[in-house]
Amino acid sequence: MEPYVQTETYDLENGGSLVFERDLYLVSEKLERPPPQFHGVRIHNTPAGEQQWMITADLKGSSEPPISERILFSFKAYSWVDGLAHALQEGLARHLDFMLHETRKDLELTRVHAHRAQMALAHHADAIRLLAKDRRSLRLQRAKNVATITRLREKIRTLEVNVQTQQDQIQEMEEDGEDI
Repeated sequence: MEPYVQTETYDLENGGSLVFERDLYLVSEKLERPPPQFHGVRIHNTPAGEQQWMITADLKGSSEPPISERILFSFKAYSWVDGLAHALQEGLARHLDFMLHETRKDLELTRVHAHRAQMALAHHADAIRLLAKDRRSLRLQRAKNVATITRLREKIRTLEVNVQTQQDQIQEMEEDGEDI
């Protein structure tokens, strides 16, 4: 004859008034997870002969994006009600750890994005400073070139006048009959 095995099952969907139950249900809803399920099996093999319960909590993950992993944990308790209260508390804590982890991951991604944007802005600012410096340099170089061109044009005019003067002198000398 097999020994009688006592089992219990508790589903948050059915509703109840246990401590942490409503909070866990609301957090599960917010995370878009199905309501958690809890299973208990009475065990008789303790050394002191005390009866204990093996409580298993099943917090199923979300099947739709954002996908979340299933959370499954077990522990021993001295009674079904005490174990269930502990499982509700632990389930709430694990959901909150998951939310904290996701928030930290989002914050890290945001920080990395902000850092990259800041680096890109710094790079653009450096490029703008360099372009402004090049622009000033080109303006100075252009002003020098304009001054050089003006000076050379003046020199060309002077030389053209000298050439014309010398040609006139040569022509006068030829007309006067002088040999050059």
